[in-house]
Amino acid sequence: MDLTILYVIVFISLLLNIILGIKVIQLQKELENVKRATRLTKEEVEKLNERLRKLKIEG
Repeated sequence: MDLTILYVIVFISLLLNIILGIKVIQLQKELENVKRATRLTKEEVEKLNERLRKLKIEG
């Protein structure tokens, strides 16, 4: 009886660890996609710097 309960707990624990591992991998992929989407190109940075310079001159 006690051994059966132990096996059930171990099985549930392994199952949850596998599910959590899959979720972590999924979230890492989503984070990488967000990083790529928010990364500015060199041209975009140059345009932003130029706008800032113009605002400083006008202000």
